[in-house]
Amino acid sequence: MKRGYSHCLISKLATTLVILLSMCFNTVVSAQVVVEARTDTASFLIGEQIQLTVKCTANVRQRVDFPYFQPQQQLVPGVEVIDCGRIDTTMLNNGKRIQLTRRYTITSFDSAMYNIPPFKVKVDGKTYLSRGNIGIKVNTVPVDLNHPDKFNGPHDVVEQPFEWSWTITLIALACMLMLTAVVMMAIRLADPKLITRRMVVMPPTPAHVTAIDQIEKIKLAPQDDTKQYYMALTDTLRAYIEKRFGFNAKEMTTSQILDNLYQLKNEEAIAELKTVLITADLVKFAKHTTTMSEQDRSLVQAMNYVQATKLEPKQMPKPRIEYVSLSNKKQIFWRNVMRVASCGLAIATLALCAYNLYLIYCSFA
Repeated sequence: MKRGYSHCLISKLATTLVILLSMCFNTVVSAQVVVEARTDTASFLIGEQIQLTVKCTANVRQRVDFPYFQPQQQLVPGVEVIDCGRIDTTMLNNGKRIQLTRRYTITSFDSAMYNIPPFKVKVDGKTYLSRGNIGIKVNTVPVDLNHPDKFNGPHDVVEQPFEWSWTITLIALACMLMLTAVVMMAIRLADPKLITRRMVVMPPTPAHVTAIDQIEKIKLAPQDDTKQYYMALTDTLRAYIEKRFGFNAKEMTTSQILDNLYQLKNEEAIAELKTVLITADLVKFAKHTTTMSEQDRSLVQAMNYVQATKLEPKQMPKPRIEYVSLSNKKQIFWRNVMRVASCGLAIATLALCAYNLYLIYCSFA
């Protein structure tokens, strides 16, 4: 019985020991650093370039430093390093391990057998070597020196044809126009003068033209309301008198208007105006009624007064041009617009110029 118990205890201890040893082994393996180096070919012609690949497998937290060579630096005597490529990263074991790969471009200009020693890679400051040496063979090109007449000499200079297309011409013209616009906007932005706006000011309409147009509209309008009819007619006459003779007839009574007009000594014309104004006062203030013929007569008298007193200029005035400065907000707005537009045009001009140069370059190919 004791012997069976002892046998069971020994089995359990052995199992536990195996588990502990496997865990330790896995820990050692996981912490192991592996460096590998190989070439993509072992034999190549003189002057050809091949890839030398160096891989280093380590823990993800370890720092790995690959050797760096300057261009044309010799790896071993006779073998030069052309370029040190970028380091590629691959994650292993669910992110616990990492594999770093760097490719070196090498070449040789002497035909011989070369032995590249193991590569040195530093991991956390400790140097690790790759497994084994790398042997490469550089072959020369066979040359038949007994028949030199078979060698071809250098080619003559070949003239490349150049064809000028309409696309290049149009793009060049567009670049010139946009560049001109950019220069003009830059000059204007550098000028401290205020931005102005060109305005065409039309000459004022003569007083009699406005009055005659208003009287014609009154004539064509319906005449149902006598009071409104005479109010429109007298308002037109008052506006004409104010603009023609220069006194505030709109704010004066009929007698005041007539007193001012009598001073101008045009009694025949004033007589017809007086009749119209007095009739209008009676209609507006005394509720006087008029017939259609009396309204038409008042309209004719008003027209006659305007025609008799109108002042026609000897020469019709012409429109004049004025330059008005913009407000402060508009000055800032338009200057910002010119800045953005000039920057955009400058970028577009550079892009078109680059594209045009590309087209010219392609035309030589």
